[in-house]
Amino acid sequence: MSSAGSSPAVGRWLDPNKGFKGDVPLRKQQLALALRALCRLLRPADQVKAGKRPLKQAEAAARLGCTADMLSRYLNTARIPARAFVERLYEQACTDAPTCGQAVDITRDELLALHASALGERGGCEYCPELGGRIDSLTEQLNSPCPACMARQRQQEARRRQRRRQLAARMRSIRQEAAKRHAVAADSKTELTEKVASKAGQREDPAAEQAGSALLPVPRRPRDRQQSTKDMLAARQLAAQAEELDGSGREDLAFTLLRQSTTEVLTPAETALVLVELRCRERNRLADDLIHVYGRDQENQDVMAVALELHEKGAPGDAGAILRAALA
Repeated sequence: MSSAGSSPAVGRWLDPNKGFKGDVPLRKQQLALALRALCRLLRPADQVKAGKRPLKQAEAAARLGCTADMLSRYLNTARIPARAFVERLYEQACTDAPTCGQAVDITRDELLALHASALGERGGCEYCPELGGRIDSLTEQLNSPCPACMARQRQQEARRRQRRRQLAARMRSIRQEAAKRHAVAADSKTELTEKVASKAGQREDPAAEQAGSALLPVPRRPRDRQQSTKDMLAARQLAAQAEELDGSGREDLAFTLLRQSTTEVLTPAETALVLVELRCRERNRLADDLIHVYGRDQENQDVMAVALELHEKGAPGDAGAILRAALA
């Protein structure tokens, strides 16, 4: 191997002057010295950030598929690693050596010969080397993460990220729809205000009033067939969105959508239609909660308007319930 003077910085765990205890056989010491020299060639994964920082023992162990304690035994005690570990370390050292201006001064065959020699030196029956290698291999497998578990964990994390993205997209869609409804309601109120002002001006001007009397009468808004159709479409769309959220297990989000839409965007007539539509879709719990909150929080005039619409739509029970909520 390269001389110590030109070697990269190393930590205490790779001190070239570190000796061995008396129970470490000679051939195992030779193998351990070769393994230490190869470990000194390993570099941190991110060399740009690491700079000249020496490789930590835990980092080396992670790259080699073992624990830091097991790596220490391989390098300092009589414990002989499995052949697979020796080959893995040699491949990693050959990969990192050029990046630190070093050279691997031992061939793969020479390293495996040292490994076989250390196995042959170990005492016991003729099967001990084989059993020792199998034990080391099994230990490495136990310490390595299960590929199936890691893959399942990645799949679960991917599904969680997808659900979060879908929920965020749905919330954006709900907010955009609520903003559109709010704008439509504001335009309708502005148009109604302009009509009222126009009629008031005509009454002040007899000529305009006479001209206006020749025009066809404008039906009252509650009986406007076109407006009623728009109310029904809005109610069905809102109830459908709430049903979808409730069916996917997000009852809290469904109720938030209903509460904000009925109190901030929809008219009392539309709110009554939403309640009727929820009953038709068998979302009774959402309907009951909406009746309670609307009756409790809204102005008495709006509550009475909703109760009247419910009674006309054939839902006297809900009409009475929303009035009782207002009186509670």
